[in-house]
Amino acid sequence: MTTTASPRRSTNDNNNNNNNNKQKNKKRRNSPKKSTVVMMTTTTTTGNRKSKSPRKKQQQQEILSEKEKSRYIALDCEMVGVGEQGHESALARVVMVNWEGHLVLDLYVKPKRPVTDYRTFVSGITPQLLENAVSLETCRALCREALRDKVLVGHGLKGDLRVLQLTHPWYDTRDTAKYEPFMKVRFPEDGILWPRKLRDLALENLEREIQTPGLAHSPVEDAQTAMDLYKCVRTKWEKVMDYKIKKTRAIQQQQQQQQQQQLAPTDTTPPSTVPPQ
Repeated sequence: MTTTASPRRSTNDNNNNNNNNKQKNKKRRNSPKKSTVVMMTTTTTTGNRKSKSPRKKQQQQEILSEKEKSRYIALDCEMVGVGEQGHESALARVVMVNWEGHLVLDLYVKPKRPVTDYRTFVSGITPQLLENAVSLETCRALCREALRDKVLVGHGLKGDLRVLQLTHPWYDTRDTAKYEPFMKVRFPEDGILWPRKLRDLALENLEREIQTPGLAHSPVEDAQTAMDLYKCVRTKWEKVMDYKIKKTRAIQQQQQQQQQQQLAPTDTTPPSTVPPQ
């Protein structure tokens, strides 16, 4: 009896164990695995979005016609020091490149005042390079013609235009030093945006190293870099500009209407009287 009962109990136990194992396997196949897969998928997708490199951004640039490309020109200037201890800046070289980064203009300019600091370590300018330089008047005339009806791109264009003694319409100016997404808050307590160095923007957005410490700056490279930075954000930047232009036009029209209303003649003659009969 004892020997016959023992195998039956072991068979029942095995059956129970098999049933328990099947139930555990069913539970394991449920939600935990599915939620893990969803989380992994979400993490991977988010990771891909965050890990888009600047080069991928460049590849997604919109395709422009040759006519549209011809509207853009990038500018960079190099200065030398004049006056006491060379603290004042004078124009010494002007470079312009087109959409593709090809040279449009490259002029050495002879300052009207004696140069007291060539700033060669930054500007690359030497006395020999200015021996056959053009006059400021000639440079200004050539630059004015090159900028006619163009969208001007550059970094810190206010200083470049100042030494050139030229102006350019604000709606046709794209200064990467003043583009808010390229700027940063220097002091958290005031929240004011400040321009960043072109070198830092190039490294962050283009994975490009420029203005190597210890070497003179290349105005050609700087102009090309400013143009490439603009290309990365052109779509968003132009949307902002379109809004600003439309807003400005609406304000101007409103002001013109108000001026016309103020200048409109008013009838100040007294009412006519009927003579007594």
